[in-house]
Formats: sequence, structure tokens, C-alpha cells
Amino acid sequence: MKRYFIASLCCNGLLGGGISADGEGITFHTGKMTVPKEYRHLEMKYRDISGVTAGWLLIFPTVTVRTHADREFKFVLFDRKRFVDTLKENGIEEN
Repeated sequence: MKRYFIASLCCNGLLGGGISADGEGITFHTGKMTVPKEYRHLEMKYRDISGVTAGWLLIFPTVTVRTHADREFKFVLFDRKRFVDTLKENGIEEN
């Protein structure tokens, strides 16, 4: 079952878009053409994710997703608990 989240990627400012989560992984989508291609359709399989951390950016709830390749992606999500729970259901540990 797919789940959808309204999210912004913190990448040289906030990049608005959405995250879809399915049985294989998560994908961040944005329609903005002025950003590098790798961020327009950012796909992360659960097996490539090493952990997730909930936090804050000023007054905005954030989630930082870390990969085994030592990359970090910070997202602003207002439905943070449901997103973190979705990752936990798929074997990702919260730090």
C-alpha cells in the first residue's frame, strides 16, 4: 500500500514536493525544473537507509534520513510521526 506525505527537502533552501512510500522504499518528487535532476526524483530503497532522526528546523518538524553511503537528506514534514512509523514498519531504526 502506498502512503503519501507532503514534504519539503532542505537543499539550499526548502524544495517543496511530496514523498511516496511503498513496500520497496521512499521517493521524493518535486516538479521544480531549476534544481539538479537527482533531487527531482530522489529514490531511496529501505535496504539503503541506515537510520532516521526526528528533529526541528526553527519551528518546523523535520526528519533526517541517512543512507549507508553516508548521505543525509533532511525533510520538513508536518505528518512526521506517521512518516517515521512507516519507516519503522519497514525495518528502519530511529536514532
